[in-house]
Amino acid sequence: ELTLTLKMGFRQINPAGGAAEGTYNDYGDTTAPSRKIIKWTDASWKTWKANFVQSAQSFWHGKFWLINDAGAFSFAKGGQTYYPNVWCRFKLIGNDASAAGNHHTIDVVRLHASESWFGSHSTLYDSKDTNLNKKKTDSQGKAVMQRAHVHEVGHLLGLDHVDVGKPHCLPSTDTNASACYGIADTDMRSVMGSGMELREAFAYPWREALRAITAAELLTALLNSPFSVASATAALIAAAG
Repeated sequence: ELTLTLKMGFRQINPAGGAAEGTYNDYGDTTAPSRKIIKWTDASWKTWKANFVQSAQSFWHGKFWLINDAGAFSFAKGGQTYYPNVWCRFKLIGNDASAAGNHHTIDVVRLHASESWFGSHSTLYDSKDTNLNKKKTDSQGKAVMQRAHVHEVGHLLGLDHVDVGKPHCLPSTDTNASACYGIADTDMRSVMGSGMELREAFAYPWREALRAITAAELLTALLNSPFSVASATAALIAAAG
C-alpha cells in the first residue's frame, strides 16, 4: 500500500463587522462583481468541512493499482519470490488554517441561498463548490457535471488539466484556458477536465512517489551488497593505502 497524505487548512470568510449578511467579490478581487454571503455558524462550518474531506478523499482513495515491474520490495514464500503490486491510497486531513504543517490553505465564503455562482480559485472557495454543478455542455448537448473541490484536490496531488500538452493547450500558454479542460467529449468528462471520470493517467502522483521510493530501496540494496560499487571502491582505497 502507498498512501499520499494531503493536509488542508480551512479559513472562514464572514461578512464584515460580524454582520449576519454581507457581500464578497468574485475571486476576492474588489473590481469583480460582489455576491451575497452569510455568516458561518459552528454547525454549518463543521458540516461543510467534513463533507469536503470525506467526498474528496473517497473519490481519490483506492482507485488505482500500480504494477511493480521494478524488481523492488521482493519477498519469499513457499520457495517462490514475489514482487507485490501497490494499492494507491489517499488520506485527506482537514485542519483549521492556523494549524502547523498544512500543505495548502483555502478561504471559504458561505453563499447566500439566492446566489448560484461565485468566482472561486485555488485558494478561495465557496460553500457550494462541494456540490455537483454543471461546468460545460458536450457535443451531444448533455450537461457535463463536476464537484469542483474534487478537481482542485487533483491539482494539489500534482495533476494538470486534461488537455495540457496538446496543441491547443501548450504548457507555455495559459493552462487555465477553457480549451485545456477538454475539447473532445471524453476529455471534457474527465475529472481533470470538466467532469468526474477517472482515467489511468491520473495515477501519476502515486507512480512518481513509488518511483522515488523504489529508487531509494534499490539503491540501499545495492549499497548493502558485498559486490556493490561502494564496497569495491572501498576495497580499492584500502589496497592503495
